[in-house]
Amino acid sequence: MIYIVSPGGTREKGGMGRIVDNFTSDLARHNPEVRFEVVDTYGPDANFRRMPFHFALAMLKLCGCFLLGRAQLVHVHMAEYGSVVRKGAVVLLAALFRVPVVLHLHAGRFPEQVQKSHPALRWAITRLIGLASEIVVLGEYWRTFVMETFGEHARRVTVLHNAVPGPDRVPERTGEGPVHILFLGRLIKLKGIHVLLDALAAEDCKGRPWRLTIAGDGDLETYRAQAAALGLADRVTFTGWLDQPGCRRLLAEADVLVQPSMYEGLPMAVLEAMAHGLAIVATPVGSVPDAIEDGRSGLFVPPGDTAALANALTRVIDDAELRRTLSEGARERFMRSFDIAVYRERLLEIYRRNGWTDAAHAHAAPLKSVTERIAP
Repeated sequence: MIYIVSPGGTREKGGMGRIVDNFTSDLARHNPEVRFEVVDTYGPDANFRRMPFHFALAMLKLCGCFLLGRAQLVHVHMAEYGSVVRKGAVVLLAALFRVPVVLHLHAGRFPEQVQKSHPALRWAITRLIGLASEIVVLGEYWRTFVMETFGEHARRVTVLHNAVPGPDRVPERTGEGPVHILFLGRLIKLKGIHVLLDALAAEDCKGRPWRLTIAGDGDLETYRAQAAALGLADRVTFTGWLDQPGCRRLLAEADVLVQPSMYEGLPMAVLEAMAHGLAIVATPVGSVPDAIEDGRSGLFVPPGDTAALANALTRVIDDAELRRTLSEGARERFMRSFDIAVYRERLLEIYRRNGWTDAAHAHAAPLKSVTERIAP
């Protein structure tokens, strides 16, 4: 049995929950021989006050399963700050029972945490890294960070890009009416929504034909107030949190996705926009440059740079041919590297080399290796 440990399980509203939901649904559909269970260490409602209760239950469950010898492997999904403490306890528990751990890093601010930590905490994080059989990261930026920061303690570091299921074909876009711009994600300052609204209110953008949909939960009232103060209230729609069908509907309707984040791992919204053939304007943070090539499958702007974002938005609003070029480039890149079927095969390879076996594949030829680097 593989235990997949993640905050919120498959119902967490952020990118980590979405990737766990994507790949577990895909595994259940295409590889029913893979026995797994998702263990929620935070609670599906993301309520901090109830989190200790959910975490204690998760630890008790895992301890019982380890005692009974049910676990072949634990796949731990970790973010930053408090997540490091909780997932560190899970990794330590697995190590005590000699259960192999695949530690999957999703945190945009994990480098910041490590750099600012007290030496004692940094030592503890290094020991945590050393207990994992394999570290899975979202892109080359993260692999370099892990190898340079933790050195020989990171025994095997593997790049596994996030992935999403996509439509069979790109929705047809007529190009008529205002250009539909979409922001998809949590409404927090680190996502750069305030920069996006300021950019659209700039003189170059404000007079052009566009409308904006902001889809996600978080601090809606703050950004509604900002949009109103900037004179954009009648052009900006706030949907609140949407389920997967709701997100896919918006992705099919929109022309441009904007991801103006200050920090990221590899945002699911960018991959979903690539799958649906949107023109993308994004910041080159985290592993976003692994997915987007500037000028071919999207446009990059520096994080926090209102003028640069306004200029990029003006370009895609004015130029339908540019939108078409970026759309085609994004869809082609998605099909080659970020479809969920590619992810599934690479993930199964990681599971196999860390202790999971199944009768159907026990004597199969090995799959083509994932891009990886093993510390000396």
